[in-house]
Amino acid sequence: MAALVVAALAIVGCFAAGAFAWTLGEYLLHSSFHWAKGKGLASREHLGHHVRASWRFDPVLLLAWLGVVLVGAGLAWLGSRWVPSVVAFSFSAGWTVGYFFYEWHHRAAHLRGPRNRWERWLRINHFQHHFGHPTKNQQVTIPLWDHVFGTAYTADVVRVPRRLAMPWLLDEDGNLRPEFVGDYVIVGDDRSTTERGIALDTARAFANLAPTSNDPASEVGARVR
Repeated sequence: MAALVVAALAIVGCFAAGAFAWTLGEYLLHSSFHWAKGKGLASREHLGHHVRASWRFDPVLLLAWLGVVLVGAGLAWLGSRWVPSVVAFSFSAGWTVGYFFYEWHHRAAHLRGPRNRWERWLRINHFQHHFGHPTKNQQVTIPLWDHVFGTAYTADVVRVPRRLAMPWLLDEDGNLRPEFVGDYVIVGDDRSTTERGIALDTARAFANLAPTSNDPASEVGARVR
């Protein structure tokens, strides 16, 4: 009986360790996409997400899932050389579930408003990364590694360009919903962007710069005039 308890604790502990390991993996991967500045498929896709500031299913996500599963399986294989396979694979399962938890809540942050205090914090933290300081707040679900590596950033409010505002942030008239006053402010007048504006937004994203308030093409035109 004691042996079963020890085995169960080992499995649960390794699962938790795998989920925790993913949080570091999340931070390092996310940071590397910005360091690369568009070099490589993963970096290009991630910085493209910053240009759109929205979430949509992309087949590239399947490659991300494959990579996470393969890394988890590789770690489990290495671990099985020193501990029982079931314990090693519980680490792999925790790693994979940690990624799912991240991906689920990242998607939700872009598509719906917060439902509790943690989701409120998550969105403020993540959208400060999108619209304020792209090299800060690299973690989505917890701030641990941002604090460890000095990349945590907090602002009074998140300044969101109107053309990039999340759908849940605005009412039917395009104004900031009252429940989000104090956390966000909508800046700029443009509700859409031109092809040239998208190109300039892309250049800023690939340089790790936050988007401008208005369509950058219209701002350039205003300065020229």
